[in-house]
Amino acid sequence: MTIEQDSTAYMPGFRFYDDNLRLLHAALEQMIRRTRNLQHFSMLSLGVGHRVTVHGLIERLGDRLRDYLIVEGSESIIEMFRRETPVPPYVRLEQSYFETFETDRRFDVIEMGFVLEHVADPGLVLRRFSTMLAQQGRIMIAVPNAHSLHRKIGFQAGLMPDVHALSEADRALGHQHYFDPVSIQALIESCGLEVVGRAGLMLKPFTSDQLASLKLDDAIVQAMDEVGFELPDVCNGIFLEARACQ
Repeated sequence: MTIEQDSTAYMPGFRFYDDNLRLLHAALEQMIRRTRNLQHFSMLSLGVGHRVTVHGLIERLGDRLRDYLIVEGSESIIEMFRRETPVPPYVRLEQSYFETFETDRRFDVIEMGFVLEHVADPGLVLRRFSTMLAQQGRIMIAVPNAHSLHRKIGFQAGLMPDVHALSEADRALGHQHYFDPVSIQALIESCGLEVVGRAGLMLKPFTSDQLASLKLDDAIVQAMDEVGFELPDVCNGIFLEARACQ
């Protein structure tokens, strides 16, 4: 499977580049907080992506990570990552599409931040990787939220026909689906998993242009993101922690 996307959508200058970074940093913060009691654990990441997540996990988890596997479909992205990143000995990169990746190993944590909206069959990917969880292992998932406050307001104002509609920017980013709090939880449960934690990612009451015009202080933006962790139903993204049904 090749993710169809515009590479320029992942570079500075893209209209929603800063939004994407905020979402990724918020998801990373949730992963760090939710693994703070784990020592010497194994982890698997789906994709290199913006590199914000994998860089952050390596830097902030440090010696607590005994084994970290990153599965990435693009050989060129793997080569770029190796060139720009000092890769610790416990980090391995493997080229494979998510739909066909196989391993006999089991992981304490599997993270798929902003992956499921990109793939043709999210259930297939989620089911496949849920079999790779160690006993008591957790999957950490992040997806864009169709019920984000700014989308609901835009819909109510007649600016969009459907909160689940994909915009040109979504398509440039390679998005194929828009989840909401109910649909992502239903998908997770249909794959034999139970949700044990939720958080909101990036509280966004207005459009990106409208927020930029307010010139908010960094402290206000950081406070919005912290408050957003408690409001998963209306934030720009949804973070979920799941485990195999007990």
